[in-house]
Amino acid sequence: MLKSQTHWHPAPTAKLPAELAGWLTDKGSLTLRLQQTSQQQFKVDLQQTGWQKPLPEEALKLEQPLYEHAYCREVILRDGDQARVFARTIVPRVSYQALQAHLHIHHLGNRSLGEILFTDPAIKRGPLEVASLRSGQSLFELAKHSSNELNESSIMWARRSCFYFADNSLLVCEIFLPNQDWS
Repeated sequence: MLKSQTHWHPAPTAKLPAELAGWLTDKGSLTLRLQQTSQQQFKVDLQQTGWQKPLPEEALKLEQPLYEHAYCREVILRDGDQARVFARTIVPRVSYQALQAHLHIHHLGNRSLGEILFTDPAIKRGPLEVASLRSGQSLFELAKHSSNELNESSIMWARRSCFYFADNSLLVCEIFLPNQDWS
């Protein structure tokens, strides 16, 4: 049984763990930062793409009806074979056509969406929100398949923000997997 929805907080006002605070509040590209700090080779590991009903908290954030499907993309950002971040992107149906034509999200494969979002001046990022995730919460359950080191007492931290292109939006959520060196 799932617990209540995740409680998201504005990043600047949230009480964050010291080792992750800089990562969670960084307004730049997570992809670029991971590439710069990777000990092995940074890579994007595509887990799944397709149409599905977003989580209620995702639909509400995107101001989309709860019953309506959206395009979903899930990836694991890796340092060599080590999973560091589970990332989930949700594109509402009303935005999909314009964003697909502009970003080609459906054809990214193992390429990073972040590389496109942060190099295109027409795309603007909304405010960052952060949350701690615990076992039983929907996002925790989705991300736990990315790490073998999770148990019932594990806590993961996440950040999310909307990106805007004209009148179209998409939501990116990045979940920082535990037992990593984030310093």
